[in-house]
Amino acid sequence: MLTPAIYRTTITHNRQAPVRHSFEYRGYSWYVDIDELPSLPWWLRPFAQFDPRDHLAGRPGQSLRDRVDAYLADHDAELPGGRITALLQARVLGYVFNPISVFWCHDHEGVLRHVIAEVHNTHGQRHAYLMPPATKPVLVTKKLYVSPFNRVSGHYQVLAPRPDRQLDVVVSLHDGSQPAFVARLSGTRRPATLRHITRMQMLSPLAPLMVALRIRIQGIALWLRRVPVVPRMQAAGEKDLAPIDPGRWPAVARVPSGPFAAASAVIANRLLRRAAARLPLRLVHPDGTVIGSGDAASPTLLINQPDRLARRIGRHGLIGFGESYMAGEWESDALAEALTVLATDMADLVPRGLQWLRPIVVASQPRPSRPIQEQARHDVAAHYDLSNDLFGEFLDETMTYSSAMFAELPASWPDLADAQRRKIDRLLDAAGVGPGTRLLEIGTGWGELSIRAAARGAHVRSVTLSERQLWLARQRVAAAGLSDRVQLDLRDYRDVGGNYDAVISVEMIEAIGFDSWPDYFSTLERLLTPNGRLAIQAITMPHNRMLATRNTHTWIQKYIFPGGFIPSAKGILEVTQRHTRLRPVDTLSLRQHYAETLRLWRERFLQRRKTLAHIGFDAVFARMWELYLAYAEAGFKSGYLDVYQWTFVREAAP
Repeated sequence: MLTPAIYRTTITHNRQAPVRHSFEYRGYSWYVDIDELPSLPWWLRPFAQFDPRDHLAGRPGQSLRDRVDAYLADHDAELPGGRITALLQARVLGYVFNPISVFWCHDHEGVLRHVIAEVHNTHGQRHAYLMPPATKPVLVTKKLYVSPFNRVSGHYQVLAPRPDRQLDVVVSLHDGSQPAFVARLSGTRRPATLRHITRMQMLSPLAPLMVALRIRIQGIALWLRRVPVVPRMQAAGEKDLAPIDPGRWPAVARVPSGPFAAASAVIANRLLRRAAARLPLRLVHPDGTVIGSGDAASPTLLINQPDRLARRIGRHGLIGFGESYMAGEWESDALAEALTVLATDMADLVPRGLQWLRPIVVASQPRPSRPIQEQARHDVAAHYDLSNDLFGEFLDETMTYSSAMFAELPASWPDLADAQRRKIDRLLDAAGVGPGTRLLEIGTGWGELSIRAAARGAHVRSVTLSERQLWLARQRVAAAGLSDRVQLDLRDYRDVGGNYDAVISVEMIEAIGFDSWPDYFSTLERLLTPNGRLAIQAITMPHNRMLATRNTHTWIQKYIFPGGFIPSAKGILEVTQRHTRLRPVDTLSLRQHYAETLRLWRERFLQRRKTLAHIGFDAVFARMWELYLAYAEAGFKSGYLDVYQWTFVREAAP
């Protein structure tokens, strides 16, 4: 039985071509029997975790021994029952980077038969080389893109004798007559006692992260010396991507580059792997590597371009994650389900220890470039004036673009139109709308609520900032024969005068921005008669997340709803209590109904996707909207988002 050991190491890199460049740093490596991995007290485990998924290829749930045995079997080198020792890095605070891991494989009699040297690059890729035991360097053909300054050509000479009191592993890269690069890992053996393990954390804190960072820093130094960069070639299995119009989609067409993007990609890649390791999710890479704790039935992200995805996330956070999907760099055959898994863990996707990096990666809200009301018209037009034909492709016959209210769940497409009418009727009932009621609607949509209110005998005024919605709503009102009871205006709600018995606003507050909420509710209060009723339907998010993200620029704001911001239930009630005499008398959550509504919209959208090109929307737009609908569905499924119908009564002045 091998006693686990730690080698206090010195790592030297000596580059000979195309320029001379050397550096050295200290670290430590573990030497273990993979069948007897160290078991540490709870307080040390975060600093030394051994995860099989960090090595070789394999399936979820396989042990490190299973993975090594499978590799040997694939190379006709089985050694059943033999001891396997390994030199490797452990995870520290959930992060690991193994530039090289070495496995010494013995037969059942203890004779060393094979050596496996596994090389990892900073793009999350790895390749294992099988070698015979030798006292002289072994020649292997280079197969992996490791450095941006070396081609994937030539060969390595690897000398990896089984370590004893001293460790000495040497790898040299040859692409010609002279070695272009030599790396050496040497050190002295120490027993892996609690004292030595603790001492290593003090001598080399966050060792794996620091190794990756040092390599990046040296890469920047070479780049500044104008050493030619060798582009990373598309790996086997990576999917060819369709060209993207840079004029229409500049941020999607441009992949972040440069030293900062490369360094941040390392962290992003590790965060993705960390999330997959903790969640019922799988990441499938182009080379067939599967990462994650999920099984074959779990949602899967197919990573077509791992490096591009990591660079976008590292540089632009969740905006980059969305832009990567728009570019086709990742996909999923269960997109809503995969996003639901991520949404359930939204607050913990980034470890607390890395939260301080948030201001570097997350964009702040852009300052409005126009006066408030002009900006509001611009923001509304960016979404609702895209095309009536576009919305007609996936909405039902009522052209209602908000949560429905189903008689039962789950539902199917034929149920949607009646579910939308049921939702509208409940709002009209809550607001007390009947014959003779003077009703004001804030946000016309395509006119269905106005039509149903007028059919009850109400006198309806509805205002909107969308010119295209207004045009079609007027056509629909006229077709229903109700033009004498419905007045539709292109007007900002702040410019409306008069008094009304009831005011209804459906999913409108999300479009006006955090700072405008007091004015919004004060205006609605002003427009109500004493004891008048206000009925609103509003999407909400948790209050703590609302406060944490209120100054953040999100993918949804950049591409779907510019200027929008989702409130919290607590925020709405606090604003109405503090700034108005509006008091809630009824509340109903439709969260599960919205998830179902969005599912039906998304499925319909995908069915009609081919039509989009004929009405002027390209493949990037189609992927963007597919992600938007799935993203929203996941929010409601996971409980991260909710939607409420609130009824307020305006109290009479004392």
